[in-house]
Amino acid sequence: MRSPLFALGVLVGFGTVSNAAPMNVPVPTNAYIVQNGLDWAWANPLPADVVSNPPNNGLDLSFQSQFGWGIPTLAQLAIAPLATAFLFSGGNVPFSGTDPVSGVTFTATNPAYTAAASAGACATPYFSSVFLNCDWQDGLGQPFGPWFGLPGAPSFGDQLVVRFDTAAVPGPIAGAGLPGLIWQVVAF
Repeated sequence: MRSPLFALGVLVGFGTVSNAAPMNVPVPTNAYIVQNGLDWAWANPLPADVVSNPPNNGLDLSFQSQFGWGIPTLAQLAIAPLATAFLFSGGNVPFSGTDPVSGVTFTATNPAYTAAASAGACATPYFSSVFLNCDWQDGLGQPFGPWFGLPGAPSFGDQLVVRFDTAAVPGPIAGAGLPGLIWQVVAF
């Protein structure tokens, strides 16, 4: 049997544990950012690589993948945002508070968070069945290194997910099939 002190260490070291299913609704716009033509969501306080984090890191893309969310490629990570880009007025997590919709918080903070934040974007509850937090000390430009997947990232680096900016993706072509395509070409 593990001691209560061990359990406290897990909560302090890895954040808030929820042990629930991810929220199966689209990620609200105030829970992610848009940069370099991509939508970026701070999705999990542990990496997607479950082999290095047994038995389960909680990252679950089964619902959100239908909206285009996925693990960033190395090329996408090369243009990943700094953690401070997730701080903006109107973000889903109020400074030193909890998102009233999802219950998500920022934990393991540092002075960069306290000095700059009015609110921030953290989308963990939409992607994780285990955690309800983003670790402010992790991520690009933070004391414990870059996002998971970038060179130098620790084995416990926070995980981003990405999708092409839906505002930049053209909508469906008017009409159906080939006649709609021909109409679209002729109309312009």
